[in-house]
Amino acid sequence: MLFTSPEVARGERKAIESVYNKYKTVEAHKGWKGNESSVLEILRYFVKHEIGEDVKIYYCEVNVNDFSACFEAVAKATLRFHPPGEVGKHIWANITGGTNPLNAALSQVAYLSGFINRLYYTFIANPREQGKYLQPFSRDPGQFEFREIYVLKTTFDDRYQAILEELESIYQEDPSRWITSEELLSRLKSKNIPGFENMEHQTFLLDFIHVMQGRGIQRKGKEDAIRLDPEVGRAILDILRSDYVRALLGKTHLDQERIRQMTEGLIREL
Repeated sequence: MLFTSPEVARGERKAIESVYNKYKTVEAHKGWKGNESSVLEILRYFVKHEIGEDVKIYYCEVNVNDFSACFEAVAKATLRFHPPGEVGKHIWANITGGTNPLNAALSQVAYLSGFINRLYYTFIANPREQGKYLQPFSRDPGQFEFREIYVLKTTFDDRYQAILEELESIYQEDPSRWITSEELLSRLKSKNIPGFENMEHQTFLLDFIHVMQGRGIQRKGKEDAIRLDPEVGRAILDILRSDYVRALLGKTHLDQERIRQMTEGLIREL
């Protein structure tokens, strides 16, 4: 499964010089000059010859510089190939060559869902000269090395969403209203939101309100006055309420047909 930009997927941006080399050597099976062939063409040739003609290859066009777009694409693709409770697949994710937003999305989906078992990247001492090889080209770890990042399944803290949900309800009543952190905590406690029952105000202020500034809430200068960020806060809530995130977090179950509909047109077979 390849996540890539529309320009690369459509062949508008050609591949750099590439060499399909024999494992752990620079001896070439086949080579491609730079700016002549498409990435998908090279990928298809390499995978089919290395793994087998019957292997299926998929790709997804996405704005690789937009984290939200990358996160949504990776999350939906993960559900497509690993429907929770239905198909247990061993999924690896390579974060060697992607953009920072794409690699961040891959990492976040891996940690939140636990469905991506392994994250890895490859160290190349001289990318300008050696980055063209499609397989490991040296046994010297000073030249090439496979490096793994261990994926430890994490649990989403629902208290962050509860804070945004409460601020949204206040914003809907009066967009100009600011609320103190103490009043907000009191409202959360009165609704018996789990995790806030015995929380001290100082803990709430330091561990939640201060760190959430710019991540969905606005603060009025140095005053103890906060409100929902109408753009960022709502965008975050839309993500957290979406079917694909709720499925990743194990809060809802999506059947195969729903997942197929959700990924139709997003994931294409090469």
